Amino acid sequence: MTADTRDPLLAQARVLVASYHHAARAVRREASETHVHGYRIAARRMQALLALWRPALCHPKLERRLQRAIGRLSALRDAQVYAARFGASSTIVLPRVTVPLFSGLLAHWLDALEQIPDTSGLARHYRRHLARRLDGALSRLDERPAGDVSHRQQLRRWHHLRLEIKQARYGAELLLELGAGEAQWVSAFSHWQERLGQLQDWRLWRSALKGNKRQRRVRCKLKLKIVTRLRRLDCQQAELVGLKVAMLDSPL
Repeated sequence: MTADTRDPLLAQARVLVASYHHAARAVRREASETHVHGYRIAARRMQALLALWRPALCHPKLERRLQRAIGRLSALRDAQVYAARFGASSTIVLPRVTVPLFSGLLAHWLDALEQIPDTSGLARHYRRHLARRLDGALSRLDERPAGDVSHRQQLRRWHHLRLEIKQARYGAELLLELGAGEAQWVSAFSHWQERLGQLQDWRLWRSALKGNKRQRRVRCKLKLKIVTRLRRLDCQQAELVGLKVAMLDSPL
């Protein structure tokens, strides 16, 4: 493997590991909304990086622990977004958050990357991996027609697709940095992540407001938004099918 091909991959890995350490230390100091959000982004980028290198160097222990670290902050992140939306940020007590730095594990992992003799197919393999994951998520979404399932089931399926798209977005960013992806892919994934993220927020907010009689009108508005968004999403799935095909057929 030539040095000019290896260097971008290794340089990218070092930068993302350093970014993860910075974000982890920040959220350890203060679990503010900004730091929690920043950590979750850095951790998901690390997940994408680990997946990119997985065919050459698999580290399941690190991947599992990283996923647990992200999951532990999910409820706090949701509470912070809800509080900011409904003007209750002053009621949020910032907990002391301890997220792992993985200093030793990541140092050994980076050292091991240096020893890999051939990385020429990693980006291409990862691009196809992302496309296949997207295809699988879309297939599960279409297992039964929308008219045959409840709104709750529809929301659950779109939520699972949202998680795939979120990870694919970070993966597409890595590919773009390596010259193995398209800016349009990142833009499309980001757009879908935003739309599905809004849907998830509306669902969580409506659930949190349940039983609050003063917010009954807000709950009704949220329900209308949810129903309308679900209908639109069903009509827009072809965009994701086109994105999957573009990634599979790309000559990059």
